[in-house]
Amino acid sequence: MTGKADPAESAEACASREALEETGLRGELVDLQFAHRYRGRKGDFEEHAFLLRVPADATPTLSDEHVRHRWASRSEARAAVDWHAHKQALDLAFEAFGKT
Repeated sequence: MTGKADPAESAEACASREALEETGLRGELVDLQFAHRYRGRKGDFEEHAFLLRVPADATPTLSDEHVRHRWASRSEARAAVDWHAHKQALDLAFEAFGKT
């Protein structure tokens, strides 16, 4: 999931807010120290990658921005992601997750 920061909102605060708004989940937010820039239809954007650690039994409550979710293996998750930068962020998340 992604989101746009409010004026003067830090990347970490934005990630925490967006996770709660879009999934209903709170947890430990881990900064993956990865950001990338891209040009979209509405201008230039910068995305920062975070991992949200939640309890194993956490159940998302999706906002109307999403129609479904599923838990996936590493290979399934990588296959579902098209952008190279998002694959990099996913790899960093799996690496950070393995350090728990």
